[in-house]
Amino acid sequence: MMNLLFALTVWFGQTAASAAFEVASIKKARPPSSIENIQAAQFHIGMNINGSRAEYGFMSLADLIPYAYHVKRYQLSGPSWMNETRWDILAKIPEGQPADRAPEMMQNLLVERFKLSIHRENREQSVYALVVANGGLKIKEEAHEEEPGMGGGLNVRINNDGVAISGGATATMRMAPSPTGGVQLQMAKITMAALADRLAQLMDRPVVDATGLKGNYQVTLDLPIDAMRGMTFAQKLAALAGLGSFGVPEASTPDMSPIIKSVKDLGLELQSRKAPIETIIVDHVEKIPNAN
Repeated sequence: MMNLLFALTVWFGQTAASAAFEVASIKKARPPSSIENIQAAQFHIGMNINGSRAEYGFMSLADLIPYAYHVKRYQLSGPSWMNETRWDILAKIPEGQPADRAPEMMQNLLVERFKLSIHRENREQSVYALVVANGGLKIKEEAHEEEPGMGGGLNVRINNDGVAISGGATATMRMAPSPTGGVQLQMAKITMAALADRLAQLMDRPVVDATGLKGNYQVTLDLPIDAMRGMTFAQKLAALAGLGSFGVPEASTPDMSPIIKSVKDLGLELQSRKAPIETIIVDHVEKIPNAN
């Protein structure tokens, strides 16, 4: 029995230790300089895993840490500068290792190269619960699901009508000028859980899905341009496409009422609640990684 326990300990220890990229290159990402270099596929954002090649484009530490630890961005607590610098990472998955272990490998990379240390806590937070309003749902359920994959980055198309972003694990989103002078976010197929994630990027607190709905829905949000201050990459694309300009967010509390109204137009509602949220606390992380 002792020999068996020892063998299992060694096996599990080796498995955990081997959850690391074989090699990895980290470079500071260059932002898109023009519409043309995005359309010519000279700019990549998000995760793309193809065979043993793992590519992470234009991602900040505030993107990479939640990915590595399987949490949402609102479950991360750390210095605000983690969202400022963006990185391009090209890594090789070791032969024989499955692609679904890439987040564990990213954990190892962040610890090794950025000297990341974290701990977990359950923190009670103010949240918005996304629920069906009393009057019932006013949006259409789509018949076919959009299958998420391991992630192929984001495919961006820009024309005179606006910006279309597709790919990755989220539904296709289109940004276009709205009749009110703001921006319409048009999502042809999106789950309520994914919609809650989108809304969390716009709101001043986390949004959790409490609708109980499992299907895919066609959703359009009509928003003022300033409401998109949380969507850093979308802001860049919107500015390049001439949909508006985004200033530095002011220190004052942002006005959530236009977003809340747009959600109500869908037959949904955002209710203020308190909820325990598992949170990744960043104890230490370096701004610049050590050498490749």
